[in-house]
Amino acid sequence: MRASASPVLVVFSLLAFSPSGFTQPAKSDPVRAAIEKQNAAFSAAFGRGDIAAVARAYAEDAIAFPPDGEMARGRPAIEAMWKGVHDAGGKAITLTTVDVTSSGSLAAETGTATLKMQPPSGAEKSQSVKYVVVWKKQPDGTWKLYRDIWNAMPASAK
Repeated sequence: MRASASPVLVVFSLLAFSPSGFTQPAKSDPVRAAIEKQNAAFSAAFGRGDIAAVARAYAEDAIAFPPDGEMARGRPAIEAMWKGVHDAGGKAITLTTVDVTSSGSLAAETGTATLKMQPPSGAEKSQSVKYVVVWKKQPDGTWKLYRDIWNAMPASAK
């Protein structure tokens, strides 16, 4: 006579040995949440043309690395850089966080962005980019952009 496994034993075995059988739901990452909140404020400030608020998203000693341009060192230079983008027709920017990894007072974010441009003489266009930002936690507990680099997405990914 053949013995058969009871249905309860089969279900227990499947749960016990499955990768998701007893895993806990992922906990919210407070660093990622803070960075996403800062990104939303950055986008809103840029959209309303408040370039001073965009610059305040950066640490005083931040460096931005725009594509095909010189490094913008420090908040005043970064403000001038973003003012140039706005004056050239930059109307809106959408930031999408892909990943955040943090350790201590630094965090690295990878993401994508879309910049909407409406040049004074021309049709509206969009540019898609990928970026890496190093964030630095400030003494007041907020996170500021510390190093910011981006470049265009390949034409096939736009």
